[in-house]
Amino acid sequence: MAFEIYNRKVVRRGSPSVTATKLGRLAINKTATQYFEKLAVEFVLLLWDAELRKIGVRPIIKKDPRAYRVVYGEKGNGAGFSAKTFLDYIGLDFSSSRAMPANWNAEQEILEVEVPQDFLAGKAQQKLLEMDSKAAQEISGKLRRQT
Repeated sequence: MAFEIYNRKVVRRGSPSVTATKLGRLAINKTATQYFEKLAVEFVLLLWDAELRKIGVRPIIKKDPRAYRVVYGEKGNGAGFSAKTFLDYIGLDFSSSRAMPANWNAEQEILEVEVPQDFLAGKAQQKLLEMDSKAAQEISGKLRRQT
């Protein structure tokens, strides 16, 4: 009998990362969660920088109506929270789980998550609609008359 190599379904990352899951949750890996555990974080605010395509996850001490409650994994393997409306707001396509690199900004005490451009569903250029040749000729004629 020959051995076959098993392909892992879950990849454990050594560097901080945040995954947008198909359920609209932001799952924070163990490496990134350690920053929150040190500060005993219970709530976070979500920030969005559209120009840099960065999500900011800012720990807060007091409960705030804008805050999200952080839930830690029972086995100490990470944390997460529901963020569907936020993901919809920024236009992130979470039809499949998407892992994004993160880093801890010690100066601002914020977890910064880099969002790749192709993860933003609503931000891509719209596809052109196909038109028949008659409509194309009409538009071409109008453009010629305008110049």
